Amino acid sequence: MLVKGIGLDSSARLTFQSHAHSDHFVSGEVIFATKATKFLSHLRKGGFYREVQFRKPFYIGDFRAKLYPAGHMLGSAGIKLWLDSGTLFYTGDTKLFKLRTAEKSRFPRADFLIIEATFGVPSFAFPSPREAEKKLIAFVEEALDRGKRPVLYVNQVGKAQEVMKILDIHKITVRPSREMLKVARVYSKFGISFRNISTDGEVVLRSYRSPEVENSLSPWELTVSGFGRLKLSNHADFWELVRIVEKVKPEKIFTVYGFSTEFARILRGLGHDATSILPKSEIKF
Repeated sequence: MLVKGIGLDSSARLTFQSHAHSDHFVSGEVIFATKATKFLSHLRKGGFYREVQFRKPFYIGDFRAKLYPAGHMLGSAGIKLWLDSGTLFYTGDTKLFKLRTAEKSRFPRADFLIIEATFGVPSFAFPSPREAEKKLIAFVEEALDRGKRPVLYVNQVGKAQEVMKILDIHKITVRPSREMLKVARVYSKFGISFRNISTDGEVVLRSYRSPEVENSLSPWELTVSGFGRLKLSNHADFWELVRIVEKVKPEKIFTVYGFSTEFARILRGLGHDATSILPKSEIKF
């Protein structure tokens, strides 16, 4: 979307990219992002990135800004803008609870909030990351005890590295895809190491499979996703999203992505001024 001509996960002359998932890739003369997002994005796309540190003030066009950790994956960020009409915070994809391979999220106070609503209905209530981790390790250990090699289907950028790190902590070797290894090498440059990678790993990681084929998986295959059987998600669930709104305390809320319309309706029921918008919208302030 566009705010005062500035792109927020949208292509524009000056634009902000919240993280390095391909559905958030942007183009522009200058792309503002964290160093980790720049490095991870350059694995698959070009572009001139200006690196910005978390919580360090900078200017994007005429407006003062700061980035805050979003908790979604390594380097993911939300942006706060100081506009003439008040302060705006845009979350992009975000996670309230701390993951092992992402910076702990932070949510500043702001007058206006643009928040993702990927899982913005109450039916999406996930276990905490540590609870999901216990379920993951239990699944893997049961498979290994039975002499089976478990296969985990994961997003290759972000989720794969989270799962790799979890298995590393529990001293379980892993055989990831080539793309997952490329991303893991970037993670290692930012202090997140993986000592469990092996060509004969006990656990095989494969690219994410859609929920539609979940029932075709064998008992020793598992999709790790907010939409999969194991709910280890790097997105906030419904209740996390509500808590994020409470932390920001905005006067006006714009919801985007996923269950945007439903989440806005629920927020209005809770007494908030909330409106659903499309990702390509230009918001007037």
